[in-house]
Formats: sequence, structure tokens, C-alpha cells
Amino acid sequence: MRKYLNGALLICLMTSCGIAQSPAPKGLAVLPPGGFKLEGDWACEGTFRGGKVHKAVFAGTTILNDTWLELTEHDVEPATGYQAKYLIGYDSQRKQLIEFDANNFGAATYTSTDGWQNGVLTMTSAVSQDAKQPYAANRFLYSIAGADGFTVDWQISRTATPDWIPADHLACKRK
Repeated sequence: MRKYLNGALLICLMTSCGIAQSPAPKGLAVLPPGGFKLEGDWACEGTFRGGKVHKAVFAGTTILNDTWLELTEHDVEPATGYQAKYLIGYDSQRKQLIEFDANNFGAATYTSTDGWQNGVLTMTSAVSQDAKQPYAANRFLYSIAGADGFTVDWQISRTATPDWIPADHLACKRK
């Protein structure tokens, strides 16, 4: 089933979703600036908002002629079994970066019209109008942290007008 879903997602990415595979313009490059490589294996440690320990392993690779960045996450602690695949690429129709977050608990999409700014890529969700949701919007900040490190920060906003609250922080080091 998972292979089918991954294949369906890639077909969607390449055809019916209208996402072009052409390289992003310089200001919206998928890959980090300055030659930093997210490819490889990463050991990550940090905390959740309440201070609970969070450990994960990430694997990064570029796909489709370096036009997409693929990150895979497997949580080690807590042992919830969380697994995710993040695909970040350029949407030429909307002139923005897009991230597909497929994980074993759900799925989401995020966008960025700014791309990498000062070593940070901010990917933001659409604002939810569903009052039953625990928050109205969320975003992920991928930040370069030296030659062999990066951080991932998840932030949430409980209001439609963003008021970002830290939710999760991971510092990743190359294995």
C-alpha cells in the first residue's frame, strides 16, 4: 500500500497536480545556498514544546534531477513509530516552493514564496478555518547550522493572524 501511495504522489507531482519539474529560479532554489548539502544521514536531538525529549534520524537526498529535496524522518524517542517523508520542490504555476508532508499519522502541505533567506527555509501551512483543530496554522523552519548541521523548528499559531509558538525543535548533525 505504501509503495502505491508513494508512486501516486510522484505521479501527482509530475502530472495532474500541475507541478513543474523545471528548476526553481535562483531566489527560490530548492537546495540550500552556499553549497550546503542536506543529502546523507543525520542524527537529531531536541525537545517538544513541553520539554519532552525528541530524538529522530533524518535521511536526505535530491531526486528528479536535483529539482526536489526528499527528507525522511524516523522518530527514535519517543517511540511512537512516527515516520514521515517530506518532498520539497518548486511549483512553477504558483511561483513558490511547496512541501508535501506524508507521514503515518496524516498529511499536509506547506509553501514558501521567499525560499531560503539567510540560511533559513520557512514553509508555512494554509490557515485552517476548522474551529475543532488545535491550531490555525503551522510552519517549519529549516535552518543551516554550520558545515555539518541543520535545525528543524515546528511552530504553531492558534489564531488566523500568526502568533507563532515553538512546538518542536531538533538539532541535526551529519552521521
